[in-house]
Amino acid sequence: MPKYHVFISHAWSYSDRYTGVINLLNIAKTKVKNFDYVDYSVPEHDPAVDPNTEVGERKLTALLQAQIARASSVIVPAGMYVNNRFWIQKEIDLAKHGFNYPKRLIAIRRRGQQRTPQDLIEIADQVVSWSSTSLARAVADIPE
Repeated sequence: MPKYHVFISHAWSYSDRYTGVINLLNIAKTKVKNFDYVDYSVPEHDPAVDPNTEVGERKLTALLQAQIARASSVIVPAGMYVNNRFWIQKEIDLAKHGFNYPKRLIAIRRRGQQRTPQDLIEIADQVVSWSSTSLARAVADIPE
């Protein structure tokens, strides 16, 4: 069975969003035939550097590039995009322009979320609802 390599965009202060996406992917493993994944995100319990310094910003950017390089898809929880735009935009820029082949960008709307930033919608390859099946199909690039 193939494993899909993902990077989940998150801020350590929003670890519940990261955990929520992981839960959706784990549910998908039981519901979607032949779906499995490997997560290449930088977890909260292992913060790499202090991103609030110039040196820390460079180190974190390099670390993000190394992690995203291993993924085929980058998942962005849309609700975090506005509050963490600086780092999420860096991840999006790396995913879309930092490699020979761009990574798939999947925006995921949190359940009950009324609005999704238009610029995120425009750059995303796919925008999905907060659903394990929808997310797995987007990661696997299976049409709805």
